[in-house]
Amino acid sequence: MESKLMDSSLAGVGCTGEYKDQVLIAREGEWRNLMSKFRGNHQLRKKYDEDVYNEIHHRMLMLHNAAGVGEQIVKVAQSYVKRKLIDVVRDATGRLPPEVVEDRNRLHQALLGLEDVELWSKAAKHVEGPWTFILIPSPVPNAFVSEILPHRIFITTSFFNQFIESQDELALVLGHEISHLILGHSSERNRLETSFRTMEILLLSLDPTEGLLSLAFMAFLASIRNAIGAVHSRENEREADELGIKLTAMACFDTRAASQVVNKMHKQNVESGGEISSGGFLSFFDSHPPSDERFRTLLEESVEENKEKYDETSCRNMKTIFWDAMKPSKEEGR
Repeated sequence: MESKLMDSSLAGVGCTGEYKDQVLIAREGEWRNLMSKFRGNHQLRKKYDEDVYNEIHHRMLMLHNAAGVGEQIVKVAQSYVKRKLIDVVRDATGRLPPEVVEDRNRLHQALLGLEDVELWSKAAKHVEGPWTFILIPSPVPNAFVSEILPHRIFITTSFFNQFIESQDELALVLGHEISHLILGHSSERNRLETSFRTMEILLLSLDPTEGLLSLAFMAFLASIRNAIGAVHSRENEREADELGIKLTAMACFDTRAASQVVNKMHKQNVESGGEISSGGFLSFFDSHPPSDERFRTLLEESVEENKEKYDETSCRNMKTIFWDAMKPSKEEGR
């Protein structure tokens, strides 16, 4: 079932057939050795087919950055959620009668019935555990996290090519996506998404054309998803922006520079008349409509939420763990 859900997720951004073989995957911690392994495995290809080598090398650098930056964001998200859960449990416990606090079973039941405790307990479940980072070859710019395929961050090559010029920008995008998961926004759309994925899986399994017919149906179903309503409401976007920029700062990235990614998306959206072509598939613009207002708000929030604020706390730890490892070698930077 999981492999079918994966196929459906890939097909949703136009990745089917032979393109699925070009999907690149890195599990948590693996990004540190990605480029050295790549060079070791492709030396002959570099000698005899440099163009192909350079193309694959470019995509491996994308995966290296997605996994490295993604791991930093995940780690601060796990720390943030753990702290929030402790805080809400401590606060709730302090407001309960002594007889409830002293009875373990009654305390457990009382805490489970509280909205804040339930929210942060679910958030902890969603973020804890090893994560996987998936780079999808696709002309559709998108990045997403899904409850139905937990502990995975997906990002397409075209999102990198069109909008990502720095690790700061990438961090904000991934922080925003994980924030939707933490804040429970994914649960709100999960039933609808699961229903559509079930239909897509059925189409994929019945398609005798090895994906050609399914591709057309995927585009059709994606358009229906869009028409049924915005996947993320305006309020959800505001909340995810607010938490996303905080996670970006906690992970030691430049939040002011990171905000430019929203500005670039907004400008491209305006230039295209608000209709960036994605071939009918679900793009980042469908679920996260960029606006100048969002960009300006992020710039304002970056004054408060920046890496200097966390220089003596989470940022110091992140620098120790990641800073040297994240620097690509001279060969990788070519």
